Amino acid sequence: MDTMQIQQKDKKLDQSKILHERLESLDVLRGFDMFWIVGGGTLLEAIIDFLGWPCLGIIKKNLAHAEWTGFTAWDLIFPLFIFISGIAIPFSFNKFLASNQKKSLYLKVVKRAVILIILGLLYNGLFKALDFGNMRYLSVLGLIGLAYLWASLIVINFKPAGWAIIAAGILIIYYILMKFVPVPGFGPGELTKEGNFASLIDRLVVPGKLIYDTSDPEGLLMTFPASVLAIAGALTGELLKKQNISQYTKCLYIAAAGFVCLGIGLLWGMHFPIIKKLWTSSFVVYTVGWSLLLTSIFYLIVDVWKIRKIFFPFLLIGVNPLTIYLCAHRVINFPYTAEFFFGGLIRISGETFKPIILCIAVLVCELAFLYMLYRKKIFLKV
Repeated sequence: MDTMQIQQKDKKLDQSKILHERLESLDVLRGFDMFWIVGGGTLLEAIIDFLGWPCLGIIKKNLAHAEWTGFTAWDLIFPLFIFISGIAIPFSFNKFLASNQKKSLYLKVVKRAVILIILGLLYNGLFKALDFGNMRYLSVLGLIGLAYLWASLIVINFKPAGWAIIAAGILIIYYILMKFVPVPGFGPGELTKEGNFASLIDRLVVPGKLIYDTSDPEGLLMTFPASVLAIAGALTGELLKKQNISQYTKCLYIAAAGFVCLGIGLLWGMHFPIIKKLWTSSFVVYTVGWSLLLTSIFYLIVDVWKIRKIFFPFLLIGVNPLTIYLCAHRVINFPYTAEFFFGGLIRISGETFKPIILCIAVLVCELAFLYMLYRKKIFLKV
């Protein structure tokens, strides 16, 4: 009997592994998401400037963050990445939970969070200036690490219904804190850069400096609403794991949930504004909505319809997102590399086309670098 149980457990693990390998859409969607911040956005902006069509102004406006309240497409990049990381949680945790290895799983998620926090500190120049009293300790990678940690602890210890209830509770508690707890010198619920509860916590607790002196969009308290994106991703991953539901039905469920979240986010935003730099609850629900819709679209195209070859550049980025993020912004000077290999072409293109050709050259160098890593099966993971 014990042997049969072990065989059944191994079979379930194998099925989960096979299913996980089939979800190429996750890597493609992650690559699509990262593409914009490693050169895609700059290229599109250069093309818009070249064309000079007034009607394209709305697109260019969406290639930058909203100044404060409101939402642009650029505001979705960060939340979408956290959401995608959450989709992978049920798959990567399955073998640990199936074999009751919770202790190993706790160590795994804590280790990952710590590594991301340390990488965030290095990204901010931990050893560059050696000025620990004036450096920025909060970071994009640090927020991802903590959001992933909170979401993981919830997934490990509760059932999917509990994930959803706790996620809703986090957003409601964050709403109450931000709207009704007064900040010294400000009225409750003002939600200015200085006059909000999350920024007050950062000013009291976080050492060094904040990116805006009095506030920071990657603040400590903000990691909790951000974790809801990972939890929502985990719920989506749990649905994608189910083999008794057809692929088209999964797409329909995910898309329907996306439209519901968009509606809730917009309605909530009328009372608790959509503010990316504060990770307001309405912003989180709204970005969950867009993340669900994009997931359903990419899952349909890549995993259901098997249209994959044209998305290979996105796949290269998506399987090595941390590598290209660190290299493109800190480690490797890709514009210099592009000038070295394509300098002649860039110069003869003339001033009008030069920005476009340079952006394309940078992307080609980045993709060539990622392709070499891909061929050698080198993937930077934590």
